[in-house]
Amino acid sequence: MGRTSLVEAIASRLLDAIAAGEFETDRPLPGQAELAKQMDVSRLTVREAVKNLAQRGILRVEHGTGTFVNPRTSWADLEALSRLTDGDGLFRSQALLEVRRMLETGAAELCAERSTPALLQQLDDSLVDMQRAADSQEVDAFVAADIAFHDAILQGTGNPFVAAIFDPMRRQLERSRTETSSVPEIREHALRHHRAIRAAIASGDRRAARAAMDEHMQQTLDDLESFVAGTTPARQADESNRAAS
Repeated sequence: MGRTSLVEAIASRLLDAIAAGEFETDRPLPGQAELAKQMDVSRLTVREAVKNLAQRGILRVEHGTGTFVNPRTSWADLEALSRLTDGDGLFRSQALLEVRRMLETGAAELCAERSTPALLQQLDDSLVDMQRAADSQEVDAFVAADIAFHDAILQGTGNPFVAAIFDPMRRQLERSRTETSSVPEIREHALRHHRAIRAAIASGDRRAARAAMDEHMQQTLDDLESFVAGTTPARQADESNRAAS
């Protein structure tokens, strides 16, 4: 194993330990000599691994005092944050959906204004692929086509910063979508909403495109609660109130 790979491996082990709660926030880690002994590597390797995590906002080094775990609000690494929520896939999916909702509704709105025949063809191709995958129950293919549809919208804004913001989240989005797209009802909902988004963008109506994307995000949230987590107490109460009215 090369030196860079070894440093990354030790950084990953340290991150796993932090995510598991072995090292508490704002409490000093063991010294580098002790960590090196525990992990059977050199102190230099540990030092570089700590530097790696510090650059990602996970650790901070206070000279003369020690190395500390930062609060997660200071973390600047999506993969690291995902490890904190690996035991709660629902939380991760909901958190990612909140980010998507803020950005993708605006992206759909821009696309309605800047739509081109090429963009609409990309959306159509993705819809065909989604339907084919749904019919054959190929979850991975469905997820790939779903992501391609949304990527086309991000690119269709004509703003390179929009797509760049999403790129670091791609791995987590794939994981989240795979969890939800394994449910046939969710695939059906996704297809219906994707078609509505495509139609709204093609119409050139900015408000309609934004609303269609927002409705898709709300449906996704509802599906998470209904099919992934089960009906929540709050939703049960709301449904009971509607039934009684």
